[in-house]
Parts: sequence; structure tokens; C-alpha cells
Amino acid sequence: MGLILYEIEDDEDDTDAAGSKCCTKVPIETVCANLLKCLMVFYGVFYIAASVCHGAFRLGNLQAFDPKIPFDFKEAFSWQSSRYLARLVSMESTYFVCTWAFAAIVQHCVWDYAITITLVHISICCAVMQGFPLNWQWWVTLGCGLFFMVSVGEMVLCCVRCKSQQGRVAPNPRTSGVT
Repeated sequence: MGLILYEIEDDEDDTDAAGSKCCTKVPIETVCANLLKCLMVFYGVFYIAASVCHGAFRLGNLQAFDPKIPFDFKEAFSWQSSRYLARLVSMESTYFVCTWAFAAIVQHCVWDYAITITLVHISICCAVMQGFPLNWQWWVTLGCGLFFMVSVGEMVLCCVRCKSQQGRVAPNPRTSGVT
């Protein structure tokens, strides 16, 4: 949440080179509400993806479903392990789906919410598994998902901003069609 407070406390002009707003100033209540929504969406999608992957990779019956799937970083890396592949696919698909959800929920500064949610996720993983993740494959998977969420999320918001600005700009009569 420390990253998000930049939006609130910074009084400098927050326009980019093109003159459009990068991050809008938002009240703390809205930031906390958006953060809570993003956290709920993130873990909701993670559990749905983990359930689908659990069934798709035929990891056993419903009683064998491990509720620690989103938090388990101790699984040994192996391309032959269905259990590892299910965790990998569920993490990456969570970041893919949450990219679009975060862009729809917060509508500004997706990078900030993505990094904050990822830091919260790492903290929860450490608490649940009672250790620090030393598995480099887990860090690479997490980093790739975060990079995708930040880059694609910001591109989506940029496209939305461009579309909304095009609607407000009056066409130039000299360059509009007929020559």
C-alpha cells in the first residue's frame, strides 16, 4: 500500500510528455477500496484457475485439492510433474486474467496496484508456508506474470485514454477527408 500513497501525497503535476494524466489523485478511501477489490479478484481468480488446473491435470479427487496452492512455493521444479505444471499454469493465468480485471477496476495506475498486490501475495506466501521462497523458478514465474500485468495493463489504459481523448477533439476541417 506504500506504493499507492504516491498518488495521494504527491502535489506535483502528474502529466506525462503527451500532456495526459498518468495517475490521478484519488482519496485514500477509494485507494483502499480498489486495493481490497483487486485482492479479492486476484485470489478469487487464483482459486478458480487452480481448481480448473487441478481437474485438467488430473491431480486426484476433490478431497486431494490443496487449499495452499496459491501460496505454495516449495514445489520442486519438474516439467514432468503435473502438480508443478498445474501451479505454474494457474499462477500465469491468474496474472493474465487479473490484468484485464485490474484495468477495469482501478482505471489508472495498474502498475501500482499490480506491484502492491504482488508484494502482499509474497508476504502472505511467506506467512502461510512459514518460510521465504528460495525457488528461483517461482520467482521467475511471478516476475513474468507481474511484468505482463504491468505492461499490458498500462497499454490497455493508454488505449482507453487515447480513445476517450479522440472523442473530445474536434476534427480539423482542413485535413478531414475531402481533398
